[in-house]
Parts: sequence; structure tokens; C-alpha cells
Amino acid sequence: DRPYITLTYAQSLDGKIAAKEGQQLLLSGAESMAMTHRLRLLHDGILVGVRTVVIDNPQLNARHALQQDIEHYGQPRPIVVDTRRLEFPATCKLVQNYKQGTGKQPWVFTTTDAPKDKLLALEEAGVCVIQVSPGKEKDHRPDWASVLRKLRDLGIERLMIEGGAKVIQTSQTWADQWIVTTAPVMVGANGIAAAIDPVRLDHVVYRQFGMDIVMAAK
Repeated sequence: DRPYITLTYAQSLDGKIAAKEGQQLLLSGAESMAMTHRLRLLHDGILVGVRTVVIDNPQLNARHALQQDIEHYGQPRPIVVDTRRLEFPATCKLVQNYKQGTGKQPWVFTTTDAPKDKLLALEEAGVCVIQVSPGKEKDHRPDWASVLRKLRDLGIERLMIEGGAKVIQTSQTWADQWIVTTAPVMVGANGIAAAIDPVRLDHVVYRQFGMDIVMAAK
């Protein structure tokens, strides 16, 4: 059993979701960003990979949604898939928001063989660290199916996955719904693609938000 999964991300016209490794890239315009934040409210949790946290320092909340909607739905749970090395920064905005009472406690997934000293340090900083079995690949990441099962056990029924590239690539076969924003920007050859395997989507709908085109499909 697993949550219902919405896979969503913003890309450039040439299919890139980020600049070269280590550089932050904002693609979504204000209108499509507001749409994304409204969409976040309809999910129990927002999941990203640890590199997204290190590079972008996101808040993973719905701060651009209407206040009445935030009060009605409540903020989603920030969820991060780390590696066994536990690279999650204890001083990031996710932790700061939790300590200041403006966000929920972040959940960080790692493997059962993660270093105990790093695990304890994150827990002391206010992070909920969840250990699951390691995956079969040699990238030291948690087993994806185990992550999804654990999230469902913890009450996450609707999960919004936002990236980065490795997380998008891993989760595409699990996605129940896709929402992809395309911005009128060309990043160029140095950009990072979502690296998605071939897939054919159905029930496709397009809408324009400001200068961006948003595709929803299943």
C-alpha cells in the first residue's frame, strides 16, 4: 500500500529542470507558482531529494496560497529522501520553520546503516529521521517502495513529489498524476534534464498560467 502520488516539476522549453550541478534555477512564474502552492494544500506531504534541499533550501509549504485556504487545509508535511550519508543540513529553512512554528516537522528518510552520530545530531536539531532498508542501487539511497509504504503507514494518503532529477526518475513509474510546468526559457546544454524514461500519458489537459504552460495528465 502507498499514497496517491502527484509528480510535479517545472522545466524549460528544452526540457531542463535545473542549471548545472550546484546552481539554483527558478523557472516558474508567479502565476504558476501560486497554482503549485494551491496544489500543495491538497496533499498531505511534499517530497524532494536531499540535493534539492542542499542546493535550493526550499520551504516546501504553501505560503503563496490564499490564507483562508491555508487555514482550511493546513500546511503539508515536508519530506526529504536522503542517502545513508545523511547530507540533510540541520540549519535549513525546513528546520527553521518548524522551530518557529510556521511549518511542520520535517521527515528525513535514510537507510538502516546511516551513521548514528549524524542521525542523533539531526534529531537533536528537531528533525524526524526515519530509517528504511537500503535500495539495490549503489547510490546509498533508501528503498523507494519501503519509503512509500512507510509514508502510508504514517498517514500520508496524498503525496506530491517535486524533484530533483533523481527523485523524478525514480518515482515516475509510481506516479498516478503528472503536473508539469513549462516556462518560456532555454537553459542550454549545461542544464540538468529530468532524465525520464519514455512514458505515454493519457487524459492530458493544458492550461496557461501567466507566461507558463501547465500540463496535467495521468
